[in-house]
Parts: sequence; structure tokens; C-alpha cells
Amino acid sequence: MNHEKIDMLKSYIATNVTPILVDFISNLNIPESIIISANIEAKELNGHYEGENFLAPQWYYDLTNTNETKIIVIQDIDSISKEEQLKFKELLEYRQVSTFKIPENTRIILTAKKVSKDTINEEIYSLVAHI
Repeated sequence: MNHEKIDMLKSYIATNVTPILVDFISNLNIPESIIISANIEAKELNGHYEGENFLAPQWYYDLTNTNETKIIVIQDIDSISKEEQLKFKELLEYRQVSTFKIPENTRIILTAKKVSKDTINEEIYSLVAHI
């Protein structure tokens, strides 16, 4: 693994400027991270109605149950179609899903096996820093 890229990743995580896209690590195993598979269903990503109440997704409760810094890892973004990748746009651009804001101290990392114009949606790519 390239130590230069690892150092850059650590720097981006520390500054929390923008979501990060990496293609040199396919399975990130970071303590305190919330792993979201790219093929997650929309209701599991955005929340759902239960009776009259709109509930946040389970991963959101896991994220907000502490004040410690958390990392959301969207795993294998290139494993789904470019159109389906757009379901993550709101999370990446506005740092929220539905009406649920992501805590400020949350970092977002996307992993991919291969990053190219054929595998990553252009809008999604414009919202991340590719390392």
C-alpha cells in the first residue's frame, strides 16, 4: 500500500473538509466507523415511516449515540450503477439524509475498486476528494 496515500487520507480525515473517495483500500476497517454498503435500500439509507412517525435509519442512531468522532464508510460505490449512486448525493453534498443532519464531527469515506468515468457518477465524483 502506498504510504503517501495513507498519509494523505489521514490528513483529509483530520481536516474533515470534504467526503473522501479511495480506490487503494477496498475494505476499510476503522474502529468506530459505520459501514454502509453501496447497495443499501433507499428506506435503509434515508429512513422510513412507522405509522405516522418518520424514523431515521438505524445507522443514523448508531452514528448519533455518542459525541465521539465517527466515520461513515460507503463501501464499494463502484459496485452499483452510476444512476443508483445518486442516492448518496444528499448525504455527500448536504451532510444529511431526509431531515436528519449528520453531526459535524462525522467523516465520510467512499471506497471503490476502480475509479473512472465509467464507474463513478460525475455528480458524485464532483462532491468528493479522490485520493
